[in-house]
Amino acid sequence: MLEQETLHAFVSGDERALEEVIDTYSKSLLRYCISILCDVEEAKDVLQDTFIKAYEKRRQFQLGTSMNAWLYRIAYTTAINAVRRRKLRFKLWKASEDISPAQESYISEPLYSILSSLSVADRALLYGRVLDERSYQELSHILNVSESTLRKRFERLRSRLAKEVEHRATYAKEEWV
Repeated sequence: MLEQETLHAFVSGDERALEEVIDTYSKSLLRYCISILCDVEEAKDVLQDTFIKAYEKRRQFQLGTSMNAWLYRIAYTTAINAVRRRKLRFKLWKASEDISPAQESYISEPLYSILSSLSVADRALLYGRVLDERSYQELSHILNVSESTLRKRFERLRSRLAKEVEHRATYAKEEWV
């Protein structure tokens, strides 16, 4: 957590304060972006864009609020936009190419497959609760969704994931018999 002095300097445009913000939050934000995008290089690009946007919008940051939640919100929005662009590129590519079934089944690891089948919002929620151990209150600010809605979504998500893992384990067992 950054000191108030650093936050004031950041809002004022001090580049050393920006470096301190980047040093403090870049690792956790990168993990967060990777969890949403499932692509390290794209996540690095989104992280860079996140800090650029944060610096450009620094005067909108309200002192006394959480810099962490503010940055995560910017990262979330930037990552969602990247996913939208990726979907559009894929649709254009798919429309212009004949894709073989072998090319479409390029994901081989079951866990990666399960996680990447989740919506971006569900991946963000799962990452925030499980890996980053964030409270529903924090996630509510980051994702701009009420705490009660997040609780319900998380319980449904856990149930759905458990069923999917069980289904894939049963299917794999049948394949080996």
